[in-house]
Amino acid sequence: MKIPVSWLNEYIDISDLSVEELAKKITFCGIEVEGVETVGAALSEKFVVGEILTAEKHPGADKLQVCTVFDGAEKLQIVCGAPNAAAGLKVPLAKIGAVVPNGGFEIKRAKIRGVESFGMLCSASELAMSSDHSGLLVLDPALAAGTPVRDVLPPPEIVFDLEITWNRSDCLSIIGIAREFSAVLGRPLKMPSVELPEASGKPASEFVRVEIQAPDLCPRYTARILTGVQKAETPAWMKRRLELCGVRPLSLAVDVTNYVMLECGQPLHAFDFNQLADRAILVRRAAQGEKITTLDNVPRTLTSEMLVIADAQRAVAVAGVMGAANSEIAETTGDILIESATFAAPSVKATATALGIRTEASHRFERTVDPELADWASRRAAALIAQHTAATLAPGVVDVDCRATTAKREITLRLKRAREVIGLDLDAKTMVDYLLALGLTIAPDSHRGPSNAIETFSIPSWRNDLEIEADLIEEIARLHGLDAIPDTLAPAIPSALDDTPFHAQAACRETLVSLGFAEAVHYSFLSKQELDAFDSCDKNRLVLPNPVSADYAVMRDSLLPQLLQTTGRNAAQLPESPVALFEIGRVFNVARTETTRLALALTGPAGRKPLDMRRAVSNDEALLSMKGVLEALAAKLRAGTLTLAAHGGRLSPAAAVREDTRPPAALQPAFTFTILLDEKPVGILGLAKPKILHQWRLSASIAVAEIELAPLLARPATPRVQPVPRFPSIRRDLALVASPGVCHGDIENVIREAAGPCLTRLQLFDIYVGKEMEGGKRSLAYALEFRSPEKTLTDVEVNAAFGRIIQSLGEKLQVELRDL
Repeated sequence: MKIPVSWLNEYIDISDLSVEELAKKITFCGIEVEGVETVGAALSEKFVVGEILTAEKHPGADKLQVCTVFDGAEKLQIVCGAPNAAAGLKVPLAKIGAVVPNGGFEIKRAKIRGVESFGMLCSASELAMSSDHSGLLVLDPALAAGTPVRDVLPPPEIVFDLEITWNRSDCLSIIGIAREFSAVLGRPLKMPSVELPEASGKPASEFVRVEIQAPDLCPRYTARILTGVQKAETPAWMKRRLELCGVRPLSLAVDVTNYVMLECGQPLHAFDFNQLADRAILVRRAAQGEKITTLDNVPRTLTSEMLVIADAQRAVAVAGVMGAANSEIAETTGDILIESATFAAPSVKATATALGIRTEASHRFERTVDPELADWASRRAAALIAQHTAATLAPGVVDVDCRATTAKREITLRLKRAREVIGLDLDAKTMVDYLLALGLTIAPDSHRGPSNAIETFSIPSWRNDLEIEADLIEEIARLHGLDAIPDTLAPAIPSALDDTPFHAQAACRETLVSLGFAEAVHYSFLSKQELDAFDSCDKNRLVLPNPVSADYAVMRDSLLPQLLQTTGRNAAQLPESPVALFEIGRVFNVARTETTRLALALTGPAGRKPLDMRRAVSNDEALLSMKGVLEALAAKLRAGTLTLAAHGGRLSPAAAVREDTRPPAALQPAFTFTILLDEKPVGILGLAKPKILHQWRLSASIAVAEIELAPLLARPATPRVQPVPRFPSIRRDLALVASPGVCHGDIENVIREAAGPCLTRLQLFDIYVGKEMEGGKRSLAYALEFRSPEKTLTDVEVNAAFGRIIQSLGEKLQVELRDL
């Protein structure tokens, strides 16, 4: 937000402070100064008022004109490219030797497309007055040619660019910032007086009927009527202030509403009263599919969740966002209705986001506007319009207030607690004075307790961010000066807490990184739309009552929606490379309990050789890759035996899928499994649906898994020391033919049981299915490693074990040795 220092100085005397001091004061009280800009420049005597005598087309360029300009002493020939250059205008003239402020170049005699030019005619942008470079800056025609421009234009202005946090909506105005400076500097705040002109004629209530049909979205609406408004120019000082704040002047009525909004923070809207059908204002929800053309001349389609301001026939504004073209102020407008209302912040935020509109009004409404400000701002705007144009103010105001109560909020502060939190021994009077300076008052029934240790404060209407005792303590700390709080090192107290979970979690991270994964970190908040895209069931969701924005309105109950989105975006940028991400974070449910989970996402196979990466990845391979990662993690952490329970009959059906581990809507039911740790369900594994992949145009599968972290880390990950083998190993390869219903896990169990303790390693290294295999059978090739801790094994002993393995496989699983 841009704040001109000269405007600020009207409400709080800061003329004796330097720009650096002001910036430091406001920064250390919690409002960040993003930049300090000087608008305008100290011009030399080389800049004078020039009168354009003639303006003729350049003989060698379509967009240039050759102007004859009188500088008060002589006529100069100047080539100009401004579209508004015309005979009779008075404009800034930079003579030869002048240095242009915006650009820093010196004006010299030049030849442009074969025509000599002896100076330059300037726009507001070139004089560093604004960003407007659409044409020449037109000066007062009464000025004499040759008058120094520095005597005509306003002096350079200092403008602060402030970053206002979302919870400090009261600071989105000049008065709000002045109130902060008043508290910090201990100087009085000078509020502008609102003196309404003498009203006459029938009262405003007889001009217009106001009906609020959606009080939950609009708790208050006020309307004032001005009749007989004549066309008048916005005063130069008001235009200047609007431009310094980045607002383009349009017409008097519109400029006044913008000026008052910037001044006090209350957005207003001016309607052409004669364009309102049946002289009615209806504040209602839009009809589904209702059409409206906003002031930017863009047709828009509304939904039933959006709030509109309507007359008896049609919508005339999107409430809190933008007016409609069918009721805008025009040059012929004679009667004006001034709207000053309060709209629900979530509604304005959702509407502005859905329509893709960002305005100064919506920016303030979506952060909550002081409801007590509506009438004051309306009176201020009416007074300014009446002051600068001939207009008659209708007596009274139509004020429809649907608020259930306007009782003041109160917060009790324990002064001892404030000292403990801040870390300073501040006396009671100092702390109370800080809060009084911010506009808080001591409640009439405040109970101070012994030694004035407790004080109860009434909170002003504009401070909607003050809700609990900690908020008052924070206000005291920042007004005292955050830089004044000493750095104190907390005493080192030996802790009896067990740090084993911390080390286990670190081991989990290290293991995943070693497997090729990168860690992702997301917010704990996300939008309802993001969750709905992943899972339509919302029974466990914790919805925030007062979210920062609609994009962060729900506490996540799963890590997978955000991780899946991040994986998809990265995979779209790196189509030839596998993307492997994991996240360790907390999830929340409606019972307000938190649990820590591990989520993984993988595109492409894990462990495939680089030269084989271009081969397409089947769904089975993607699932088995993720299963292998989970098994390796469980083995590294010594967490127990990790298996999968199938959904739809795939893999080993070790247990039934529990109801609370049903597949989310974003995962394919046929490729979704329950993760079991020692036969207990701890998570879910699956493949993303094709419609999820389509938004990133991916053909490769994305395998995802989410698992409760506590069971995975329940056992200490510290490995037991094993002696280095003294005797060599013997390897045997085994090629088997198995029926389709025989699983690898069953084969592995039989081999280990038959081989005995000398089998130290078993690895499946090949699966083959082809025409040679009858009846859908498949070939599985295993590598077996035998080793004894006591002696060197002989071929006879290994062959005996090998024979027992083949015999057991045939008897128990009807698995045969493949004839090669």
